[in-house]
Amino acid sequence: MTPARKRASSIPVIGRAGALALFALLVAVAAAAPARAAEPYVFSVSVLGGVGGPLDADEPDPGTSQQTLELQLGLVTEPRTLLQLRVGRIDFDEDDRLGDVFSPQLEYATIAGEYRFYKNWYDSGVFLGLGGYRLSGDSSFVGGRSREETAVGITGGVTGEFEITQHFALLGQISGHYVDLDQSPIFATAMGGVSLRF
Repeated sequence: MTPARKRASSIPVIGRAGALALFALLVAVAAAAPARAAEPYVFSVSVLGGVGGPLDADEPDPGTSQQTLELQLGLVTEPRTLLQLRVGRIDFDEDDRLGDVFSPQLEYATIAGEYRFYKNWYDSGVFLGLGGYRLSGDSSFVGGRSREETAVGITGGVTGEFEITQHFALLGQISGHYVDLDQSPIFATAMGGVSLRF
């Protein structure tokens, strides 16, 4: 099969994951009305940044100090239960290498269910979900062509939310990703940011 036919016959996994996540959010919106009576908010938008990277990469291991960014869209579907769409990326340095990929970047879109435990001055949560992942970078020789791989995976983690006002909170998150990639199947991130709640 020629490269052109490969491109034409394959839909990017991360695109399919994004479309599925959007559909799931729309369905959940219709079911979320009863949650408004039990929760001070129904919808949240969060922006986080921090560090992350592979946990099992071959040498030279780029480590877990890479810059990470993530956008979250959350919907309260039941008391203490949220549906979370997370879109993010892990940016590696130009000199880093992940397997046979130079200057790599990992992008992802995940959809997860999250259960919250309410405390006196903060909320903690655990989440588990599915995602689509895209690893891009350069071939493993100087002046090589750009390359791209897509894969599916699972994600899970813990969160902590510290309410400042009814509509504003500080958010912390530690998460892991198990991805069907040859270069490294396990990634982890630790991030903090802000959350706006409506």
